[in-house]
Amino acid sequence: MFKLFLITLNLLTYTCFAASELYNENEEIKQALNNNMYEPNYFSLFFGLFVVIGLVYITSYIYQKLVKIKITPEEIDMYNIEILSTKSLGQNKSLHIIKANGKCCLIGATQNNITFIKDIDENTEFANEQNC
Repeated sequence: MFKLFLITLNLLTYTCFAASELYNENEEIKQALNNNMYEPNYFSLFFGLFVVIGLVYITSYIYQKLVKIKITPEEIDMYNIEILSTKSLGQNKSLHIIKANGKCCLIGATQNNITFIKDIDENTEFANEQNC
């Protein structure tokens, strides 16, 4: 692989030197290149744009076909999680009261992890307010 890289680099270097010698020796080529150097070719611009957009669509289509993870409505109901309340404790630190599968829990969340703290009983004041 490294040899292929070196060969390609070598060919590019020789091509650049040959083009620069040709450019410096022939005044007609120099004049033509200077006149057309900054004039855009709209066909090539739009063609490149359509190729890139097409590649994005083709890649997303292939990705959808390869990754066949589909969540059914029953699975959505099974993993029903609600955040009932959130209290920020500082930068990237917070406490959350969540309701998952009919049970209320207190969890702590930081930037790197989530920690279960305690279950909330049905007889607490907050549980009665939030329908835990």
